[in-house]
Amino acid sequence: MKLIKRALALAVFFLLSATAVANESQQVENFTFKDIDGKNHQFSEYRGKWVIVNYWATYCGPCVAELPALNSIANRFKDKAVVLGMEAGETEVSELKQFITQKKISYPVIPTQDSTMFALGLLYGVPTTFIVNPDGKIVGSHMGAITSTMLQNYLRTDERSSLAKDKDENCNSAFC
Repeated sequence: MKLIKRALALAVFFLLSATAVANESQQVENFTFKDIDGKNHQFSEYRGKWVIVNYWATYCGPCVAELPALNSIANRFKDKAVVLGMEAGETEVSELKQFITQKKISYPVIPTQDSTMFALGLLYGVPTTFIVNPDGKIVGSHMGAITSTMLQNYLRTDERSSLAKDKDENCNSAFC
């Protein structure tokens, strides 16, 4: 039954996401969301930092494969960037918390909610990542598993980000 519910949720998700991903250089409208502990946040809280918004699901293989790259960026660039993991698979919070612990996710994970699902644009599927610059504009989007190198390329465009030149020696994954 659980598998059927997930398949149905994914089918609805893909049908609703049948149009294009957000236009690059689009200003992100402020929106409110709750974190995994139920605390309210606004997207505008992250103004002044790079924001990597990654839509994913716990049962998506490519999504799980890119977790080390996202963890690496979240840890290495915590003063310049924030990663927000927007879970799009409607996983229950208790199960999501277990998954976060098991996979050692070090960045904020946001449970599925209406306010986040299309806040940055429509999606074709998961994983989909949006890169928002410190001014709040979408400067890039990527459908499919993203790598640390891909993300660093965006951070390198920020002249203030000298840390982006460093190599990550803590990641043993092909996605870092």
